[in-house]
Amino acid sequence: MDNEKIFEKVKMKIAISNVQEEDIEMNKSKKNIGKGIGIAACVLVSMAGVTFATNYAVNKFGNNASKGVQTAIENGYISEVNSNYKEANGISVNVNSFVLDDYNFDISFNIKFNENYKMEDMLKMDIFDLKVVNEKGEKVFATRELESEEMQKLYKTEQEAKEKYENYSGSYSESCDKIDDNEIKFNLTATGNEKAFPESKKLIITFNKLRISKWVEDKNEESILSGDWNYEIDVPENMTKTNITNYKLKSISDENYKFEKAYCSNTAFKIYLNNCSDISWNEKDCVENSKGEKFYPAQRSDGDGEISTNADGTVKFHNTYNLTNYDATDTLKVHIYKANGEEIIVELERDK
Repeated sequence: MDNEKIFEKVKMKIAISNVQEEDIEMNKSKKNIGKGIGIAACVLVSMAGVTFATNYAVNKFGNNASKGVQTAIENGYISEVNSNYKEANGISVNVNSFVLDDYNFDISFNIKFNENYKMEDMLKMDIFDLKVVNEKGEKVFATRELESEEMQKLYKTEQEAKEKYENYSGSYSESCDKIDDNEIKFNLTATGNEKAFPESKKLIITFNKLRISKWVEDKNEESILSGDWNYEIDVPENMTKTNITNYKLKSISDENYKFEKAYCSNTAFKIYLNNCSDISWNEKDCVENSKGEKFYPAQRSDGDGEISTNADGTVKFHNTYNLTNYDATDTLKVHIYKANGEEIIVELERDK
């Protein structure tokens, strides 16, 4: 397979303004965001939806920041960077702030444009080749476009790339907010999915291309603004190590359902089950702490929840909820439902 075919097979455009994937109905309207799986960059359609956040969290990372990230921010779990602006071709960029833990990576940039640029066009911008690695060179995040270009350059065949290339496997979304007539805030929210973000003491951030996308006469037209923007920022001590709290099974109301794992971080709670016959999405799905407080699915991206079929025909389930370490208690109850409305209760206890 030649390089052009490899490139076309793997590239995926994630910019939210351009995503036109087919929505599916899961008890309520949900917006889907693509998740790359290996070199094929397949789209797995699963749970996604509207996120509710306080003005503070929205101002930091846009409307796609999850409620769990909001809770973390409200508890001081955020790094306010405000780095120096770096200028190229009339475009100045700084790193504003970020949140990083095992499950979530959210970052915002302030971007200023001189009088040669039209603000209405800049609001349709995304970062084409953003890459973030830590001090060990481990990949924290990279855009699909950058990864497809790297694979095209490094490998001759799709199979070779699949065997050797370590890609970012999570989901992500991007958005732009206007600050004033010559400045915008660019927000990125990314999930680590089953693979946690690596423990990091520093983040090395690089990109060279800003992409402007707009629809003209029913066609998408793109242009690239080039420059050289790079930053090295320190990760605060409270973000440098895992903050995972593990939970073990106490009981499950349908013993045919098999518990695999559950754990909580500063930004989210995840649970994984197997052999989940007839399970279905339900608007009452939640995890409840011992205080009776209920926390609902993050519903932010397809990386947040999935019902799928194993090779042997059994059904597996996982979901991400907006419960965090700040609200978690020693015991938890997860409420999920079958298609007929039957409730399944999974009781968990902290694994001390």
